[in-house]
Amino acid sequence: MLHINRVTLLGHAGRDPEIRALKGGDRVANFSLATTRRWKGQDGQPGESTEWHRIVVYGGAVDAVETLVRKGAALVVEGRLATREYRDRKGIGRSVTEIVVAGAQGMVNVLSPKVAEATGAETDAAEAETDGASEGAVAGEAEYLGGEESP
Repeated sequence: MLHINRVTLLGHAGRDPEIRALKGGDRVANFSLATTRRWKGQDGQPGESTEWHRIVVYGGAVDAVETLVRKGAALVVEGRLATREYRDRKGIGRSVTEIVVAGAQGMVNVLSPKVAEATGAETDAAEAETDGASEGAVAGEAEYLGGEESP
């Protein structure tokens, strides 16, 4: 039986990416993505609901995300849904669900070049490609450089 764990989101970056180094020397980028649903109620009044998603990027795509993604940037993010558990500083068990962008299945595509231009970053497709990424993609189809599957 075939199983698919793939998420595609279109939204806006809620903050600049946070870049951290992992113990093995690899780097990881974390940022939030807002997706908003708008509707008109039966009474004709508009309604709106925003969902916030945690995005985690591994591998060669981290460099492109660090350079091109800024708060407010319109993005398409593709990755896998992952839930992990951890203990907070008080020892209380918590769980968090994240969109993990790693390996050939993950991609971050910047749709708002004005945000990238404001950072001084070049948005040309040749500059945005990472390890054979598809045209226009920041992290598209990038291979995970750690040699192992991401955490």
